Amino acid sequence: MSTLSELPKKIGRHTLLLICLLATMIGLPLLEHLPAGRILLSIWFLMTSAVLLASLSGRGRQHRILFVAGGIFFFLLLANLVIQAMGWSSAGIQMIALPYGLIFLSWVTGFILFSILKAERVTADLVFGAVAAYLLLGICWGGLYALIEITHPGSFSFGEGAKEFSSLFYYSFVTLTTLGYGDILPLSKIARTAAYLEAVTGVMFTAILIAGLVGSARMGRTKGEE
Repeated sequence: MSTLSELPKKIGRHTLLLICLLATMIGLPLLEHLPAGRILLSIWFLMTSAVLLASLSGRGRQHRILFVAGGIFFFLLLANLVIQAMGWSSAGIQMIALPYGLIFLSWVTGFILFSILKAERVTADLVFGAVAAYLLLGICWGGLYALIEITHPGSFSFGEGAKEFSSLFYYSFVTLTTLGYGDILPLSKIARTAAYLEAVTGVMFTAILIAGLVGSARMGRTKGEE
């Protein structure tokens, strides 16, 4: 029977992470309004972080540091789950876990992107890793918007829509892809600054990503010819 650490090797570490991220994005708006939805989401976040930890296992100092940082993130999510299950207020632990998670996931996103840029050949798992990094980028910005709204209430106008946690992640991906529907608007200066920075980051990320994949493909083709 496969252990969690063996799954990324068999399926592909980036592929498994992508599946978990897609399930998170689909499940968040569907479950967050249910009575037990937050606990179910906390359990899923915990499982996803475990998959993320397994995907980070490897040799080298940076892998070890990332693994330790991921272990701390896993512990914070576990503490949040226990507090929610006990019926206590989780606002305190969330104010710690949210900024720490933003820093950690941003680091993971950069780590995945760097591994793509230095790869010698393009594989399916590498392409899935590029998609996972893009989704992580949108998730990180969504978490940043949530932190801004928590610390500075009224930073966003939600129009007639419900003010839910998933709304800011929806706004993040709308901004990242420069769609700009206009149903959610940044009002404060810090929210507007974050919004235009995300739009610029989304365009730059795509350009760098395509350049990295093309470069990896050329490098692999050149070595194959030799």
